[in-house]
Amino acid sequence: MIVITGGGTGGHIFPNVSVIGELQRRGCENIVWVGEKCGKEEGWAERLGVRYCGILTGKLRRYFSLRNFLDIFLVCAGVFQSFFLFLKLRPDIVFSKGGFVAVPPVCAARLLRIPVVTHESDILPGLATRIIARSARVVCVSWEKTEACFPDKNVVLTGNPIRDVITRGERVRGLSFLGFHESLPVVLVMGGSLGASSLNSAAWDMRDRFDLPFNLVHQCGEGKRRRGQINDPRYRAFEFIRDEMGDVLAAADIVVSRSGAGALFEIGYMKKPAVLVPLPKSKSRGEQLHNARYFEENGAAVVLDDETLSGEILLSTIRMLLQDSSRMNDMGRNAASLCAQDAAKRIVDTLESFLS
Repeated sequence: MIVITGGGTGGHIFPNVSVIGELQRRGCENIVWVGEKCGKEEGWAERLGVRYCGILTGKLRRYFSLRNFLDIFLVCAGVFQSFFLFLKLRPDIVFSKGGFVAVPPVCAARLLRIPVVTHESDILPGLATRIIARSARVVCVSWEKTEACFPDKNVVLTGNPIRDVITRGERVRGLSFLGFHESLPVVLVMGGSLGASSLNSAAWDMRDRFDLPFNLVHQCGEGKRRRGQINDPRYRAFEFIRDEMGDVLAAADIVVSRSGAGALFEIGYMKKPAVLVPLPKSKSRGEQLHNARYFEENGAAVVLDDETLSGEILLSTIRMLLQDSSRMNDMGRNAASLCAQDAAKRIVDTLESFLS
């Protein structure tokens, strides 16, 4: 039996979906996904036909908050739940995608001496991954630069798993789904599964104030789509794009996005030029800034500041790129060169080395 753990956001859920898909293709049926009780990952486990076990868990914060005291209790409760769950399941190995959801199951696995393989998506490892890595036999990383962060561990460069819907994406299907024609380029603005307020504001500002020389696709985030009818043949808005995301990404000529590793690997797989607006350090631990600068330094993206972003600045940047097709092509190729392919296969190879 293989236990998969991790969840909370798309950056942790989607790689697990890819790893589970690869395991199933190889004939592995005894898979259990351990995630947050009532977490979003439960729905994805159901779609994959995988048993799901929800546990209590708390978020790990680097700053002072009164909620830290409650969350310490929740983490301990999650370890307790995971310990007795694993006694019942008797898993052969635990694969952790990282994040606060995965800490309790990994702690329980260590107590029971169950081997753990973990994966870090970002260039700069998070606190949860640093804690989990202490119990891991192998640390899989997405970027070569990250290997130096785990000098005492067995580190394997795998890349970051991407969804099957991305690998199957086709431009023609994407244009048909969106109702766009080839006559105008397509710009995709996406802020992740939860959306991004600054990207949403800039996209709406750009659309409301200017005559756009392109078709605009806007993924706003769940519950964040504008209410009311918008009659604009050049604008398509979605809360979240699921099965059609690969086709939409294939149809896009430029992608405007946050710079989480999941989004960057999907952009790289599709060889798309990107305008990146990383989550600022005031709202994060700075991992997206590291990711974005790495892309920018290697000629794969233009990086804009979240706190000064506006529709006018975003439109000016998009126009600049659309006027330089040679640069756009180079950016797409550079993005692809930074992102290792077949990550799910490499991770499953690592898991199977333990099972055998």
